[in-house]
Amino acid sequence: MNLDNQFFYKIEPEPLKIIWENFSKKINGKFDFKESIRANVNGPIYTYEILSELDKFKLNIHQTVYINPSANDQPTANEYVLSKESNIDIHFRIWKKELIEKIFGLNKVNTGNPEIDKKFSLKTNSKKLEELFIKNEKLRNMLTSKDYHFFLETRKKILKLTLKRTGIVKSVEDFENDIRLLKLILIEID
Repeated sequence: MNLDNQFFYKIEPEPLKIIWENFSKKINGKFDFKESIRANVNGPIYTYEILSELDKFKLNIHQTVYINPSANDQPTANEYVLSKESNIDIHFRIWKKELIEKIFGLNKVNTGNPEIDKKFSLKTNSKKLEELFIKNEKLRNMLTSKDYHFFLETRKKILKLTLKRTGIVKSVEDFENDIRLLKLILIEID
């Protein structure tokens, strides 16, 4: 039995850096890459970041990868943060229901999809976003996927959207898919 790659998750930093650089160029962003060494650990830390703009929002895409030579490499979630000043008071959050919520029927969602209504809670003050979530199956599937975490809120007159996706990008198309998802949401809140 071949045990290669059975137990270890390895990330190649240079090909990943090229993907980030290419996407940054595509959106006229500013790409930054940092390598740092951790005390008492053999592997380095790689930090990837893109700063840009998207539909009048500041866009920050960020990920850190911890390289462990004798164990699994550990990437943080690939995080997209969009922010801008706004007088709109809005929030949207979806999460997997905890046991207490399931038992007592708290935070009921009525998407028309019993599987989602049973497993997830949704809290929003935006009828448009709620309708988008209910009607758009692709959006709903992504936001209820174990690989995605999304929330949106206004605090101190700053509207902030955060999308976190587990794993690493394997191509520029991965970035583009995430940006399409964010744009779909931006249309409903502007």
